[in-house]
Amino acid sequence: MSWPKSKPKPKTKDHVLEDLTINKIKNVIESKLEALLFLGLLYTGMRISEFVHFRRDWINWEKGLIFIPKRQVCRCFECKRVLRNRKGEVTKPSGVWKPKTHEAVRPIPILPEVEELFRDYFKSHRAIMEVIASRVYAWMMLKKIEKNANVKLFPHMLRGTFATLLADKDFDAIEIKEILGWKSFETAEEYIHLSGSRVLKAVKEKWKRSE
Repeated sequence: MSWPKSKPKPKTKDHVLEDLTINKIKNVIESKLEALLFLGLLYTGMRISEFVHFRRDWINWEKGLIFIPKRQVCRCFECKRVLRNRKGEVTKPSGVWKPKTHEAVRPIPILPEVEELFRDYFKSHRAIMEVIASRVYAWMMLKKIEKNANVKLFPHMLRGTFATLLADKDFDAIEIKEILGWKSFETAEEYIHLSGSRVLKAVKEKWKRSE
């Protein structure tokens, strides 16, 4: 007797948000803090750990860019842990935050959808962590938004949606890879192809309505 095989883990690209769903979520957001989290993730494509560790000094307003650093001192609970590779070598000492990969050290354009939100927040705060203290707390906030909007919502879904939004605006694979901080072009190309399927779906729906 063999155990039934478990379903494969769904890919992020299979859960990107459609425009109508994005607007639905925006309509149920109840506070500036929820807007900061949802729109901040959606329109920067940051990983949840990156966003929680996002600080004012990452921003260059003149260039309109957010620069994710190679490392920064951090005393949060998660950053107290020492990380080691399979050989037992320390890859991250205690009291330091580092992005997930080398490619994650990157500039991110500040889009109009979040510029005013970030300017307003960072006038009186030095870091996102002052109001969103951990990834766990960020997840809890997103689950509250998810419940209010009655839609599926998780951090990486917003990152994937951002990639699709870029593809919809004709950003190429190189540009999307650099903005999202991916290792390979293949991932970016998946979202470009997905963008094409979204356009095809929209054309079919609009064409049908016009008949």
